[in-house]
Amino acid sequence: ERDQANYVTAQNTPKNQFAYVATASEACELSYDPSAFPKNLPLQQIQGGNSRLTWKLPQGADRLQMLIQTNGRPLKARVELWLGPIRRVHFVDIACMNGAETPFRACLKFKNSDSAGPQTLEISTSEDSAFPALVGVDVMTKDRSVERQEAFDRIWKASTKMYSQGDKTVRVVPIADHVKSVQLLVWSKDVGKKSFKANVELLQGPNTKRQYYELQCGGGTQPYHAIFETPGNGWTMRWTNTKTLHDGSHEFVVVPYELESDAPTDAIDVTPMYSGGYADKNNEFGYGETLGPHGSRSAPFTGNGQVGRL
Repeated sequence: ERDQANYVTAQNTPKNQFAYVATASEACELSYDPSAFPKNLPLQQIQGGNSRLTWKLPQGADRLQMLIQTNGRPLKARVELWLGPIRRVHFVDIACMNGAETPFRACLKFKNSDSAGPQTLEISTSEDSAFPALVGVDVMTKDRSVERQEAFDRIWKASTKMYSQGDKTVRVVPIADHVKSVQLLVWSKDVGKKSFKANVELLQGPNTKRQYYELQCGGGTQPYHAIFETPGNGWTMRWTNTKTLHDGSHEFVVVPYELESDAPTDAIDVTPMYSGGYADKNNEFGYGETLGPHGSRSAPFTGNGQVGRL
């Protein structure tokens, strides 16, 4: 059925056009939710030169949001999720020309720590001491995690999937000029339930890599969701599958998140303000007291969703 659908799409697409273009007439409904991919998470600075911060994830947690940016310098960082001392179950290498213009925002799903065991999130900078980074991490409550999965499922089911088999398979997705940001959804639950590994390049002009990400994640149990800023015109996403031919099958979706002409400006006024790591109104957006993990950096780790720094 998938091969037939791809064939029909290819036949119905003019030869001088791409079969898949990231465009829409209105912004994604998720972009109007002020707690979805927030830009005002409490930030901590990580100096350059292989500096790192680690967070021990609380019991019962299975999803977190992260924001990584700079004050205008290039962004060079790595995100890793460790299960135990030697097993790395997720990583992404980030290289952006301007970390203020194109910050990295992602929602990471992982196995429940009650069944998988203790897990640690580690974010580090590159060897160059001239490139510090600003990092914010927020662990979702169980209810909020369920809501986010439902939103992910709605977008996934309503969107056209692109299939990537492996062995350096390349997929190219042009992004319409009126799209302010795009969202990337990756999942392999229908094509083998294997982990995926890919290089994601966001180009602005011929082979001008403005953003580059090397991504690896468990695809069957860990649906991946990220937001990429695309300010200006002429953006294209190039997806390169770096796993083997028989072990790298997965599907991904690239759809608009915000539009230049339909930006959710009303959501800016109701965005929860962080004060010491907690929202002023605890239950307004479903986070409760877990909104913002850095409210009490000296407090010991607890199992109520708060993250303690190591």
